[in-house]
Amino acid sequence: MKALQLLDVGQVALLEIPVPDIKADELLIRTGATTICTSDLNDIRENPFDIAFPITMGHEGAGTVVQVGSLVQGFSIGDRVATHPVHPCGSCAACRRGWGHLCTAMEHFAINRPGTFAEYYPVRHDRARHIPDDIPFTAAALAEPISVCLEALAQACVPAQGTLLILGDGPFGVLMARLEASASSNISPVKTVLAGWQDFRLAFARDAVTLNTYGVRDPYVMLRAEADELGYDAVILAVGSAAAVRLGLSLLRPRGRFVVFSALPGETPVDLFRVHLDELAIVGACSDEDRFDDAVARLGDAELRMEELITHTFPLARHEEALALAETGHDRALKVAFAFQAGL
Repeated sequence: MKALQLLDVGQVALLEIPVPDIKADELLIRTGATTICTSDLNDIRENPFDIAFPITMGHEGAGTVVQVGSLVQGFSIGDRVATHPVHPCGSCAACRRGWGHLCTAMEHFAINRPGTFAEYYPVRHDRARHIPDDIPFTAAALAEPISVCLEALAQACVPAQGTLLILGDGPFGVLMARLEASASSNISPVKTVLAGWQDFRLAFARDAVTLNTYGVRDPYVMLRAEADELGYDAVILAVGSAAAVRLGLSLLRPRGRFVVFSALPGETPVDLFRVHLDELAIVGACSDEDRFDDAVARLGDAELRMEELITHTFPLARHEEALALAETGHDRALKVAFAFQAGL
């Protein structure tokens, strides 16, 4: 099969490799579509997770079951599925507490098990979910991104009629804005503000207040004007920027919550005196705590129209163009996918 592999930092190659064997508790998936994540680009650029090379890249995928392990029940050849990249061990201290998403011995697509940037990939059966025939694979590949966005929103704990600021207009920031707008009731909706640098991307955040802060000398003033008199109830960091951390914390009300969704490598200065005085909460949002089923259910939500977020599709053979667009085309692309079957 053809697979896009990371051979070393900065070295990506499309290779012919054997189709993976599956274990008794696994499924073999013929890839229908897989989407490019910012973390895939980070792996190419920096390898922050110390991946052992070579590795087949990609972790956001969906496709068709073509082989079923001997111990698997509930799946058949031909089933259409969305898959989750995180494979908790089930036995470590975190898993025993019900925190499988924080498993200390997890397997993960494209880190220590084969990824989805390939014609076929294996997945443990409990990390796959059936999807309806009317959901295209390109949209179904967003199931895991949806689940981690649901986790970030849950960590934000925005009260009814509260205010939420999302910093960063990448695919995840836009997705969070759409999900929050969909979840908010008509009686007590949450006011959601999305701040970013690209009008093209901000336009995808329907039902949110969108603010382009590019080139703004003091974005605090612009963003503070959309909050209530005390500040925002929660701020979600959806951009890897130390400046955004400082800005977000300064915009919180007393006892507000700052959710770190985008990873920031290295040390980031934080005004702990402000955290102390205003009793602020700083929390992480990594992977998702059993939100995969909810995410899959959202795929068919006509209001959310998830397929709109896939702005470009490419065959795997055009991977250089696809990766470059995802990396630098922020003014014309939101979510970029590799499609493997006609009609996706």
